[in-house]
Amino acid sequence: MFDQLIKQTVQNQMSADANSSFAMSGNRLEDSHIVPDVDHSLPAEKNAEIILQQMTLEEKVNMLGGEDNLAIKATERLKLPKVWCSDASAGVRCFQRATAFPVPIAMAATWNRNLLDQAGETIAKECRAKGVSILLGPGVNIYRVPTCGRNFEYMGEDPFLAGELAIPYIKAVQRMGVITTVKHFACNNSDYDRHRINSKVDERTLQEIYYPAFKTAVQRGGTKSVMSSYNPVNGSWASENHELLTRILRDEWGFDGFVISDWISLYSTEGPLKAGMDLEMPKADFLTFKRIKELINKGRLTEKDIDRPVRNLLKTFFEMGIYNRPLKDHQYPEYSEEHSQVSLDTAREAIVLLKNENNLLPLNREAITRIAVVGKMAKETTTCGGGSCCIKSFEPVSILEGIRAVAGDSVEINYIEADLNRLTHSEQKMVEEADVAVVAVGFTSQDESECYDKSWELPYLQSRLIKEIAALNSKTIVTLTTGTGVETESWLTQVPALMHCFFLGEQGGKAVAEVLFGSVNPSGKLPFTMAKKWADFESVKYYVKKPDKISVFRIIGPQGKPKFRRIRDMEYGEKLMVGYRHFDTNRVTPQFPFGFGLSFTSFELSQLSLSETSIPVSRLTEGDKIAATIKIKNTGQRAGSEVVQLYVKDPESSLPRPDKELKGFEKVHLLPGESKEITLQLDFSSFAFFDDNKGQWIAEPGEFQVMVGNSSRNIAEKAILKLG
Repeated sequence: MFDQLIKQTVQNQMSADANSSFAMSGNRLEDSHIVPDVDHSLPAEKNAEIILQQMTLEEKVNMLGGEDNLAIKATERLKLPKVWCSDASAGVRCFQRATAFPVPIAMAATWNRNLLDQAGETIAKECRAKGVSILLGPGVNIYRVPTCGRNFEYMGEDPFLAGELAIPYIKAVQRMGVITTVKHFACNNSDYDRHRINSKVDERTLQEIYYPAFKTAVQRGGTKSVMSSYNPVNGSWASENHELLTRILRDEWGFDGFVISDWISLYSTEGPLKAGMDLEMPKADFLTFKRIKELINKGRLTEKDIDRPVRNLLKTFFEMGIYNRPLKDHQYPEYSEEHSQVSLDTAREAIVLLKNENNLLPLNREAITRIAVVGKMAKETTTCGGGSCCIKSFEPVSILEGIRAVAGDSVEINYIEADLNRLTHSEQKMVEEADVAVVAVGFTSQDESECYDKSWELPYLQSRLIKEIAALNSKTIVTLTTGTGVETESWLTQVPALMHCFFLGEQGGKAVAEVLFGSVNPSGKLPFTMAKKWADFESVKYYVKKPDKISVFRIIGPQGKPKFRRIRDMEYGEKLMVGYRHFDTNRVTPQFPFGFGLSFTSFELSQLSLSETSIPVSRLTEGDKIAATIKIKNTGQRAGSEVVQLYVKDPESSLPRPDKELKGFEKVHLLPGESKEITLQLDFSSFAFFDDNKGQWIAEPGEFQVMVGNSSRNIAEKAILKLG
């Protein structure tokens, strides 16, 4: 009970309509036509330099700290307008109601680059309509443990998948003139105590697991902003970590945008500026004129140290057109039916059918007269996880509403709330007499949220409810609403059908119902591994013992003030063995493997061929690629989509490597009987690993297996490639 009160306090603050750092819908911006007096035909760098030379030291420092919780300050004398930010990747938060999209982990479950492009463009249009120029997403931190409170904000356990899906999202948002902020750099893989967990990670693991999605977002996505994380990384706060913010991000990857702090995550003044921090949010606590002037007077900082971040901000704002246009773009609506349709299309492809014994699904309207829909989650379906990714939409559709609409008048729908997840005698009779029972379970946005971790088990004795329903009705279907994998071992064998429905945004209930009745063929694939037991994850051996334990001091206490609380180390002792890399390498049987998802039709993969079966490593380092071609056929009776997944295995290596790693994928839609040839490209990075002894990526000569299937555990075709 006490835990719930603390969580409720946090959520009240985050879901309020007030104008605050966490409020969901408190702001409405007035349009502004203020633009600086420069020649806008000049290059962004030139205009940035012209403005910079006119600024006083105080005006420069003024730009380095936010105001009004979400704004970068204006410089009125030079006609530099305020620049507004908004959370986050599932829609435009904090500026009245908006289209609520499936959360990023659900977007990742689509494995569909085109959908990520459409979602990104639509969200950016609403940004432009509302006057928002910086979107504080996407998040690409790795799903290391299933209880991290913000896993739903990220794109799964595999860095290749996360990076590849971040690219179209970033490009779509930024081509609309809105800046993306890839976050949280780096190793923010826990919300248990995010301000004081020192992530201790070896260099090879950083390079192979925790850096790649960020690197891809920078180099191929072209993101113009990166957000630092709360936590220390190897003993140095991420917000003042020179290794992260300068050597890796700028010197190695060539990042040319600006670095923004996570909210209340600076801990000093000199450290962040020297390390490469550009902007403190939501306001200047450390990057104040007084503090900076004192350090300049002492010779600890120079004005050049201030010019650097200001130049980064100015250049980016000119480059993205933010200083060349009015605040709002009235050609775009803040909300529309077309936008909601994109959200629905994304939700439809995110749903993962995990179990379908005896082809219980799809339901046949002609053969069913009565359905029992059980559980509070059916009527109050969670659309988003809690915190900065939760969008307040207009008319969200619940699972119950979706079933009623899609089932039609010929099917009787009996809703049973199951108070305290127990059934009365009359409710038991209703379940027994139903042709089918649909049990909606999962987590609310209070149960699963940033600021704290979630439980591994379903809350509120929902597992007991599932077992009770299954004992009463042999045709029980479970819909699971959560951003992660959860414990299913205790009840899975008792139910014939299970759908992972994530947090699907405003149209989630309709999408779920369409899959239940077969008007939509499920095509989602898990972007993470679901385990049978908590202890099956190698990473949890190095994690906190009770991640869902709540502490007032840890959650509501002095966030951003580490001197009040001891920093604790968290060893990443599993190293590379995150998710399927561990399960497949160490032969641990998962409940459902990475990349898994069923369909109402069937597919056949055959005739894998490589453009070359032998190639010198030198050619790969020079940029040559290998084309892997595979034939896919829809062998069933329904149209449907399948995700072709390509993995690479290095059977013999000088350093330990995972059993296999994802290196390519494509989602393919096929009519019954239709075939297509799919070609996936392999390059140097597909075969290389990071040798921390040499401090570089290498691909060793030898034989590699190129493997194609529809999950990490279901490989249909293999080919051998020899590197010379």
